[in-house]
Amino acid sequence: MRSEPGLRGPVFLSGRTGRFVVSWRVWFCHLLMSSGTSLMWFKNAMAYLALGLIHLFSFLPLPVARGIGAGLGWLIWRLNVRKTRISRKNIAICFPEWSEADREALTRQSLIDFGKTCAEMGMIWCGSRKRVDRLIQRVDGLEHLQAAKAQGKGIILLAPHLGNWEILNHFIAWHLQATAMYKPAKIPALDRFIYKTRKRVDVGLVPADRDGVNALFRLLDEGETVAVLPDQQPSRRSGVFAPFFGHTALTGKLTGELARHGSASLLMCYAWRLEDGRYGVCIKPGPEAMRDPSPERSAATLNQAIEDCVRACPVHYQWGYKRFKYQPDDQELLYR
Repeated sequence: MRSEPGLRGPVFLSGRTGRFVVSWRVWFCHLLMSSGTSLMWFKNAMAYLALGLIHLFSFLPLPVARGIGAGLGWLIWRLNVRKTRISRKNIAICFPEWSEADREALTRQSLIDFGKTCAEMGMIWCGSRKRVDRLIQRVDGLEHLQAAKAQGKGIILLAPHLGNWEILNHFIAWHLQATAMYKPAKIPALDRFIYKTRKRVDVGLVPADRDGVNALFRLLDEGETVAVLPDQQPSRRSGVFAPFFGHTALTGKLTGELARHGSASLLMCYAWRLEDGRYGVCIKPGPEAMRDPSPERSAATLNQAIEDCVRACPVHYQWGYKRFKYQPDDQELLYR
C-alpha cells in the first residue's frame, strides 16, 4: 500500500494488471468533482432506491405493507415536517368551524392514510392486475358511467387528489380506455417506471403541453374519454381564482374549456379505502354549470364539486399539497 500524489487516502496496486483499485474515498471524491454530475448522481441513486423499495413492498402481504406505511405516516406527523405543517394549514383554512383538536386529529389521520396509500403502491404498480382488481369491492354510481357510455358523446373524468387514484385507473380500465396528460419525470429511470405503470392499465398518455391539450380536444370530438386532475394548481396564466372551501384558490381553466367543447358527459370520480381495507369507487355526475362561458363561474362550480367529494371522506384527501399557494394581487403567501 502506498500514497499517490494528488490522491488522499490509500490506493492499492494489483500486482499482475498494474491497474489501480481506488478506495471508496477517492472514488466518491472523483464522483463529486462536478456539482451538476453529483446532483444527478444523487437523484438517480435516490430514484433507484425508491424503485427498489416499491418492488420490495410489492412482495409483502398488503396488511403488513399498510402497517409499515401507517407507521411512517404517523412518524411524519410526529416529527412535524414540512408536509405536516402544510396539511395542518390547509385543514385550518378549510375547516375553520372545527375545534383545534378535531383539526389536529384529521391532520394526523390523513398523514397516516397517506402513508398507507404510499405503501400500497408497490402492489398496485408491480403486482398482478388480478390481485389489484380484487381490492375493488364496491362501486357507487356505476349507472352514471354506463349512461355516459351509452350517449357516445365523449366523457370527461374528473379525479381529484382524493383516495388512491391508481386504484381508480384499474377500475376505469374495466369499462373504457381513458387518456390523461402526462408530464415526464426529470429522472429517466423514474420516468420509465411511471410510464410503464400507466400503460399496463391501458391509460392513454399525451404530453402536458399545448399539443397534449389539443389531443384531448380531438379525442372528445371522436367520442373518447379523457381524465383530468382538476385540483392540480396551474400557472397563473392558465388559471383563474375561484373559491375552494370558502378560500381563494388558483384553479385551472382547462376543465371548463373541455366541458364547453361539445357535450361530453362530466363525471366526478374517486376511490376510497373501506373499513375492511378494500376499496370503493364513487362516480357522480359533474354539475352542468361547469360549462358556463365565464371561466371564474366555471372554476367556482368545479371547486364546489371537488369540495363535495372531499367532505364525503376528508381523511383521504391529499392535504399536504400547497393548494392555496398563489393568491390574487400578490397577497402574502399562506405557507411559511
